[in-house]
Amino acid sequence: MNERQRDLFLWVWSRRRAPGQAAISLRGAIIGVLGGVLFTLMLIGDIGADRGSYTGVSALLPLLERGAKLLFLSVGAFGALGFIGANRVYAAQEAQYQAILQTGACVPDQKPIMQMSDRGPAIAVGIAVAVIIGFILFVAITLG
Repeated sequence: MNERQRDLFLWVWSRRRAPGQAAISLRGAIIGVLGGVLFTLMLIGDIGADRGSYTGVSALLPLLERGAKLLFLSVGAFGALGFIGANRVYAAQEAQYQAILQTGACVPDQKPIMQMSDRGPAIAVGIAVAVIIGFILFVAITLG
């Protein structure tokens, strides 16, 4: 990490850490819960595929019962994963922040101006994410 990258990290993290670890972990849990709801909605179509002799409203009751179980389990699991993940990332970033400050570095008053060479890794990650999302969309559309 060069000096500009260090200063950018210090400047950004000094602002992002302001809400505190509990608030950031709660944000992670909320995002996880939303992911659990989305996961349930994606799977709910496969649950009621075999209705047997059920007709009308009685065909919906097993679907609602199994869907409620799936919702309960996925929301809890994804929420816990979100909470734990956010908490872990916060702790790692805070440890790095404190370690850099202990070396004698100071948080800059203004956001440092980055050069293209400093942004290369972020651009590479962005391209990789775009390719992965494109592949997932291609498979989802192709397989239905």
